[in-house]
Amino acid sequence: MKKLRKQRHIKTKLFIGAVLMITASIYVDICLRPVVITVAQYRVQGLISKAVNNAIISVMDDTDYSYSQLVDIVKNEKQEILSVNYNSLHINKLRSELVKATIEETQKLPVTNLYIPIGNITSIDILQNKGPKIKFTITPSSYVEADVESVFQNTGINQINHQIFIILKVTANALIPNYSTSVYSENKVCVAETVIIGKVPNTIGEGIIYSD
Repeated sequence: MKKLRKQRHIKTKLFIGAVLMITASIYVDICLRPVVITVAQYRVQGLISKAVNNAIISVMDDTDYSYSQLVDIVKNEKQEILSVNYNSLHINKLRSELVKATIEETQKLPVTNLYIPIGNITSIDILQNKGPKIKFTITPSSYVEADVESVFQNTGINQINHQIFIILKVTANALIPNYSTSVYSENKVCVAETVIIGKVPNTIGEGIIYSD
């Protein structure tokens, strides 16, 4: 009888211990999750920014496209501007090169580690950044796409400043055991710019300007 009671007592202690451990794990997870996600976002954002900048520099250093190769300005016999059109072949080639270089750079992103002090799970200021550190491993992955944007600005009488941008859009995921988060980054690259002198057309469309 005493042996049976002792076994029940041990089982009760084990059950209570298990419940306390599970409760503590849930509490730690709830407290750590926002900290881990925030730190991971900052870390991945920094890695992505560096990778995109490296891609832009490598492509633009090797690119020798002039404005006239990317844009065709059509004028009449009076030298009045009729339209400004993209050279789609060259623009799309440059966009593809930037996307390819960005993908290659982001694929080089290393697996990185985060170390979060256990004191950060509390709201007590004195315990912040104190105590043993919990290690988290971040595995970054990304998706890259690009758009073309054309900007026209009046700079004077019959003068238009024309800029063509390629906008690199990178969505990066930070994969962490039991956690995941993502960051989004946009980088505008000016690939062509000039001041167009002539009679200003009456209509400006997306990427193209026309005269009536």
